[in-house]
Amino acid sequence: MSIIQQDWLDAHKVELDSVPVRKRDHSHPYACGTGPAGQTCGTCSKLCRVHYHDKTYRKCHVLMKHWSHGGGTDIRCKDPACKSWEPRVEKVELATTRHRSPHVNY
Repeated sequence: MSIIQQDWLDAHKVELDSVPVRKRDHSHPYACGTGPAGQTCGTCSKLCRVHYHDKTYRKCHVLMKHWSHGGGTDIRCKDPACKSWEPRVEKVELATTRHRSPHVNY
C-alpha cells in the first residue's frame, strides 16, 4: 500500500518508469564528479593503498568501515573527484623552536 494516490501513479507511469534506478556506490562517499573540476581520486589525500595477498587495492579512507575484501569497495585513480576530495600533501616539513635563543628578536 502506498501513501500516494493510485490514480496519480497511473497518470504518471511513463514518467516514473523512465527514471533510472541507481545502485548505491560503495566505493565513493559521494557521486563521482561532484568535487573540484580536473581532480581525480588519484590526487586525493584520502586515497589508501591496501596490500592484501600480494596485490594492491585502492580504497577511499572515508569509507574505511565499509571496506570489503572484494572489488565492490575499490576505486580507480582516474575516477573524477567527489566532494570529499582534499589535496594530497607530498612533503611535510617539521618546524621546531628547540634550539632558538630566548633573547633573540626575530
